[in-house]
Amino acid sequence: MNFLGTIFGYLKWHYGKALFATFALWRNLLFFLLRFFSLKSLLTNFFAPWRKLTESYPAKFNLDSGTLIKYVNTFIINTIMRISGMVFRTFAILVGLVCCFCFILIMPLALAFWLALPILIVWSILFGLVLIFFS
Repeated sequence: MNFLGTIFGYLKWHYGKALFATFALWRNLLFFLLRFFSLKSLLTNFFAPWRKLTESYPAKFNLDSGTLIKYVNTFIINTIMRISGMVFRTFAILVGLVCCFCFILIMPLALAFWLALPILIVWSILFGLVLIFFS
């Protein structure tokens, strides 16, 4: 009777407490992925220059050619830094979204495996005994 009580206790834990704990674990892992790739921060700073690398504009604006060239050069460098920041952030956002999407796709498979695990354990033991004694 103690053996059956242990089996039923395990099944009660497996399909009860552990199943709900697994859902909480998955929720925490998904939140971890979203925060690890900092998707919210990447989206809010999408147009910011890469690593805040910018050139400062000259203090006074004169219409002579030297100042105008400095303004154009500064504008071009700042634009390139913003574009490179957008490219790197886009790559990081895509990697983060792919990881979250893969995690969401794997969750139902893991759930099916978790639900079938006690049956698979019993089947494996019985199949092993059949192989040992009848082969």
